[in-house]
Amino acid sequence: MIEPSLLCRQHLLGEHNEIHKAIGGLKKGRSIRGHLENKNLAPQYFRERHNELVEEMKKRNYNHQSSLPEEFPIVEGEVDKIVNLLELYMRCGECRERMRGSINLK
Repeated sequence: MIEPSLLCRQHLLGEHNEIHKAIGGLKKGRSIRGHLENKNLAPQYFRERHNELVEEMKKRNYNHQSSLPEEFPIVEGEVDKIVNLLELYMRCGECRERMRGSINLK
């Protein structure tokens, strides 16, 4: 749920892929309980988030061809944005630079 423009290519495309995988799992009845407990997924926002990611992909001239299914099971979840932002900041140098570049220090 981090602002898509702050994500490096790998993380932008990775999150997009994870949404598709999670929906596929939900459609097959697979449990995503661990992701929900760790506050890593908010399936009720998958469609909105997918659209945000696709818009950023288009801005970067990436070729997007994978739409979401019309219907898929929805379960409530939440994402701890601060924890995820800090983790990404610590783990990925390219995302860290994007984050630094977006801060206005004036």
